[in-house]
Amino acid sequence: MKTIWRNTFLTWLAGLASCVVIGLIIGQLLGVLLLYVLGSLYLQLYQLYQFHYWLRHSGRGAPPEASGIWGDVFDAVHRLQKKQRKSKRRMRQALTRIESSTAALKEGVIMADNQGNLEWWNNSAADFFGLVRPVDRGQMITNIVRSPEFFRYFSQKRFGEPLVIKSPSMEGIYLEIQTTLYDKNDHLIFIRDVTRLHLMEQMRKDFVANASHELKTPLTVIKGYLETLGMFKDKLPASMQKGIVNMSEQSERMEQLIEDLLLLSRLESNDKREENQWHSVSDIVKTITNATAPILSEQHIIDVHIPDNAHLYGAYKELYSAFSNLVVNAIKYSPEGGNITVTWESNELNGIFSVQDTGIGIEPNYIPRLTERFFRVDKGRGSKTGGTGLGLAIVKHILLHHDAKLQVKSQPGIGSKFACYFPASRVRNDNRPVPPTS
Repeated sequence: MKTIWRNTFLTWLAGLASCVVIGLIIGQLLGVLLLYVLGSLYLQLYQLYQFHYWLRHSGRGAPPEASGIWGDVFDAVHRLQKKQRKSKRRMRQALTRIESSTAALKEGVIMADNQGNLEWWNNSAADFFGLVRPVDRGQMITNIVRSPEFFRYFSQKRFGEPLVIKSPSMEGIYLEIQTTLYDKNDHLIFIRDVTRLHLMEQMRKDFVANASHELKTPLTVIKGYLETLGMFKDKLPASMQKGIVNMSEQSERMEQLIEDLLLLSRLESNDKREENQWHSVSDIVKTITNATAPILSEQHIIDVHIPDNAHLYGAYKELYSAFSNLVVNAIKYSPEGGNITVTWESNELNGIFSVQDTGIGIEPNYIPRLTERFFRVDKGRGSKTGGTGLGLAIVKHILLHHDAKLQVKSQPGIGSKFACYFPASRVRNDNRPVPPTS
């Protein structure tokens, strides 16, 4: 590069020197120099005109013929254009392959901007949501998928868990939606057909509900006969007396299991849900502590720290069941002399109901599975205390109904803390009267 500039400059100086000599010879130095400068300027303007004309026509043809610095400029730009065309061709091929591969996916893929306006989608997404090109491009996705659940999921950005909804365009199809934010909070939405899984889950729920309901009748008959036998057990041999006591205990446990299964089934299906109202948290906890008095030993200590002005919006029976399960678990799994602390705290984001015990604690690897149905950390301990293994599963579903979440902290040998986080929209801290609960 330095060489061509040096040669160009030397050539111009040589021409200038020649003009000076000629001008001196003919006695017109200024005129000759002026002509030389004008000629040099014209030559540069002409080369610039050729360069501009070539660029305006996209530079598709060969560059203009030129020597010196302009020839080097033409060649350099031509090389850059050829390189750019190759790069664009490769990018276009790669993009075509990506579009072809995503179009062949059975799962739907949608790209939307940070406002939720549709930018691109594949064929499966078009089938699942009934999207039409190019009419729906630029439309808000919540205007296309008119579902209250999807609107809350998308507008409140609840992208931590997938959402299952009915397809707005395909009858009888259930879709699982997962959303990821990328770049400047743009949305990448994946849609999967989970109809088969949904139907299998519904069959399981129906089976559990029907089986539990059908078991109630024979169990009632068995309990009735056991109660009758219990009235005359003093006249029976000691071995039979023990058997009657054991059968009565196990029938009570089976009845509790059936009741828990039926409750869990109702929670999962949203069947016959109680109307939400404002309730005093203190009143709920007082009722629970009174009900749990029979299972408390003299050494157990329950400390309750609930402000009188704390109120929670929800279904009374569900909230009572969730809080009661946590308190009863704390009592059952705390040794005699253990402390159970029930507290309520609130801040700008949440109202927090927590139950902390000084029990035997839980190993960290078991904590993620605590809300699974029938899961027990210690099966022997669960049997001894008469638990069904459904309590925390019930708590989880009740909290889901109340837009809340459960957080568990525990250390083996030290104790556990179960905290329910309710959104601020369901929390009130004042002394306004609360309607009576049914």
